[in-house]
Amino acid sequence: MIFTMRRTITGLAIAFVLGLISVGIFLVGEQQRTRIVDHGSPTRATVTSDHNDEFDHWYVVSYTAQGQARTAELRYPWVIDKIPVGQALTVYVDPDHPERIATADGYSTPPWTSAPGWFAVLAVFAAFISVVGRLTSSRKQSPANG
Repeated sequence: MIFTMRRTITGLAIAFVLGLISVGIFLVGEQQRTRIVDHGSPTRATVTSDHNDEFDHWYVVSYTAQGQARTAELRYPWVIDKIPVGQALTVYVDPDHPERIATADGYSTPPWTSAPGWFAVLAVFAAFISVVGRLTSSRKQSPANG
């Protein structure tokens, strides 16, 4: 496939849009997480399991909120730290939705919390493919010197 200027610009535009999506999701999630930390009630949670599959990494924690034992999945938007199973954490419980929790250091419960990292990876990949494709096509089309 020959990467014309139009294809290169299209690829870079896609990379830019993916980057904007990544930033947008991160900012919305960070605003929600900050609100929970600022207005939520702190409680102790215990990491009960560590899940790491091909596309996502999260921890299941157990905690008590509004007199009920609960569990939730904690995710992080970028690279996730290794937290040992059994470790106690301070989490903040959303007063309106006790199934939503967050930590002061960036973990929170929405499943899309880890999406910014994936969109950022896709943006870098799209930019890389566009630039490398263009450079490779340019080299193939240039006349041999000599």
